[in-house]
Amino acid sequence: MKKNLSLSLVFVLVLSAFVLAACKGTNDKDAQNTAPPHSAASETAAPTETPTAAPETEAPTADPNPRPDPVTVEWLAGEMQRRYYVGCMNLELMDFSDIMDRNEDTDLFFWDNQFAIDRIKFDPDDKFTAVTIEEAYVKQIVNETESEITADVYVFTRHPTYSFDDDGSDRGFQITVDKQRMVIISYSEPSGYSTIYTARLLPLASSYRREGLTWQEANKKAYEELYAETVAFATAYPRQTPRG
Repeated sequence: MKKNLSLSLVFVLVLSAFVLAACKGTNDKDAQNTAPPHSAASETAAPTETPTAAPETEAPTADPNPRPDPVTVEWLAGEMQRRYYVGCMNLELMDFSDIMDRNEDTDLFFWDNQFAIDRIKFDPDDKFTAVTIEEAYVKQIVNETESEITADVYVFTRHPTYSFDDDGSDRGFQITVDKQRMVIISYSEPSGYSTIYTARLLPLASSYRREGLTWQEANKKAYEELYAETVAFATAYPRQTPRG
């Protein structure tokens, strides 16, 4: 009987040990299941944005002929010619509104400038590579009142081209300036000068005015006639290459 009791006791102890081991394994498994999920982000450092350099700003271009204070007749004459030839260099009529009105007494100057630009488009060898006012002065005061001053002026402009490194133009003309606003309100060239303005544009425009056209119509028609002649010549004698 003692032997049976001992066997029973051993059996109970083994069974208890087995139950305890099973419970422990279940608890470990539950602990694993309830652990927070593994996060890749926790191991990977957050990307940092690379600072971008501020965009570079171009330095302002210095004005080649800054407006003086006070404005002078000489400066207006020189600046008017500078813009005339810069327009020829850039193949586009420049803005003159701050130095010159466009009216009945100045309008033909603008058509003359436009025609000069057009001619260079047909003859690229004459395109300017730079423009510099080397000399500008008043030759004489023709008339002066409280509101206006009329003067004969002279301007020499250096404008080298692809064909000639030392090219330039000297021009004498007459301007009238509004003294209060310091802008040119009248422009003319002496008849003794053989220029497109005096030899072609002005006579044609005057002829159309006598036919009854307004000054706007007459000046534009004079320009259009000269432009048509240039187109016809360029068509009859085409250039072999863009520069020759």
